[in-house]
Amino acid sequence: MTTLPLTGAWHGAIISVRDLDKWSAALTHLFGWSEVSRGAVDARLLRVWHLASGVSAEECVLANIDDNTRQIRLIKFSSAEQVQIRSSAMGWDTGGVFSLLCYARDTDATFRAAQELGWSAYNDPVDMHFEGRTLRNVVLRAWDGVNFGLYCPKIPPPPSPPRYAKVSAPFNGQQMVQAIKPARDFYANVLGWTPWFEGTLRLNCNNFGMPENYVGVLPKNVAIAAGGKDAANAWSYAQVELVQWDGFSGRDLAARAVPPNLGILALRIPVADAKAHSHSIMQRGGQLWSTPTTVTLAPYGETTIFSVRTPDGVIIEFFSLV
Repeated sequence: MTTLPLTGAWHGAIISVRDLDKWSAALTHLFGWSEVSRGAVDARLLRVWHLASGVSAEECVLANIDDNTRQIRLIKFSSAEQVQIRSSAMGWDTGGVFSLLCYARDTDATFRAAQELGWSAYNDPVDMHFEGRTLRNVVLRAWDGVNFGLYCPKIPPPPSPPRYAKVSAPFNGQQMVQAIKPARDFYANVLGWTPWFEGTLRLNCNNFGMPENYVGVLPKNVAIAAGGKDAANAWSYAQVELVQWDGFSGRDLAARAVPPNLGILALRIPVADAKAHSHSIMQRGGQLWSTPTTVTLAPYGETTIFSVRTPDGVIIEFFSLV
């Protein structure tokens, strides 16, 4: 059994895909990630996800070779009807996880390599400015309705050589929400996370592919929350960013954000005691989407896992080692 660091922040993202081999090869090539494990998904976990008994699944776990504290878990379901969670969706369509945010050594080079694989983006790479920093950004549109937001720090430059060859492990799960207050209150009051940034912003670059004459015109309400700090005592990793666009209306796709549908399905968080954590969430007014259940999670072995769903349909799973 592998020892799991308890950070309080999310440890992994679960992505439902059509082709494990194609995805694993792409993330290895583009991002420099490596496979940690591969095998069948425990049937007990499929029941936790409310799937029929005839459904089966295979998974492939990848991680940044220099930082195994956060992982991507690709899932391929069999004998199940599927739709894309965020099919043909724009940035102002709400529901589910919009994108996983990562740092990149070279945003432009990764973008060009992604295009060669048939990926696209909401816009070509741009310089964005946030909290006194300048970052080179692109929001990649991958297969199966999955997005990755890549950020290369320019000003100030990274203080030391990055701990990644090409692209870091994800540090943020960005979500487009219908209303910022109930979304923010869910993370703060029900999950007990800390909203370390809250404010109303206007775009200073067109990274979401909107008409140019709207860039900087309509504001967006933003809250960034985290369940724990990193080793440097900063709210830097494993966050969620909640975004409500003011003036844009779109589709709400929250109902689709459940297994076995294709796309980013869930964020998974280690805790010291899953059963006790589930009770504390219920005491704060939360409702469980799945109750604590013992399942095998590679590479950790037997775990206890349960989940909740946010007001915008995102599944948040909590697990502890048995």
